Amino acid sequence: MLRTIAGLYLRHEATPVPRPRILELARAAGVSAPAAQTAVSRLIDRGLLEPVEPATLSVTSPAMAMFARGNRRIFTPRRMEHDDRWVLVAFSLPEALRATRHQLRKHFIQLGGGLVSAGLWIFPEYLRSEVLEVLGALDARSYATLFISQTPDYPGTARQASAQWWDLDKLAKLHRAFLTTTAKLDASSTDEQAAYLGYVVLIDAWRAIPYLDPGLPDQILPNSWPGQESRERFLEISASFKDRAAEHAARLLRPAAG
Repeated sequence: MLRTIAGLYLRHEATPVPRPRILELARAAGVSAPAAQTAVSRLIDRGLLEPVEPATLSVTSPAMAMFARGNRRIFTPRRMEHDDRWVLVAFSLPEALRATRHQLRKHFIQLGGGLVSAGLWIFPEYLRSEVLEVLGALDARSYATLFISQTPDYPGTARQASAQWWDLDKLAKLHRAFLTTTAKLDASSTDEQAAYLGYVVLIDAWRAIPYLDPGLPDQILPNSWPGQESRERFLEISASFKDRAAEHAARLLRPAAG
């Protein structure tokens, strides 16, 4: 939860934030004082927060870059249409780069890639730039070839292929868990404090989903797929809560004198 708060609010502060105000942001999001203290220490250990002056903290530069990269993924989730293009990534790494191979697999899963076969991954074409970033960061670009395809010729049905290439059961569970967690959030509420609490809960429950779920088209997904419902709920509640939540966070970060 505190990681979510750091990404939403702390990183936009021009000066270091007093630790008590960070704890107040966490308390307003439903985190107990002891848990908030522990969370702050963990974020310092993990390199997301750093002490700048006595009793003040700032978001680190690497964490700022990470949060910036996540902006598009989290807040404007994409969804493929039936005629959108795919990018296929074929690579072969020598045995000496086995560790790199494992890292590629890890990062490709986190990008929402589907594993077609050993050394062959498939993504929506709009993720091409992110795929290239991963290949470049792992010094694996020279081992990979990318192909752009309009219509794959599936070995069976498109739905059978998607069930083999992606862990759709896991993705469906993530969407259903999000719907359960946010079931009581009321987008029509006008209370500023409730908007802050609801918005932090919403983002914390949602932020991992658009990384793991690439936004596959309906035609290759199972019937009664929960992804569209969760996406619509996220967009509706986010639009309602965002501004009022930011106003409440600003009051907690810069309380009026006296």
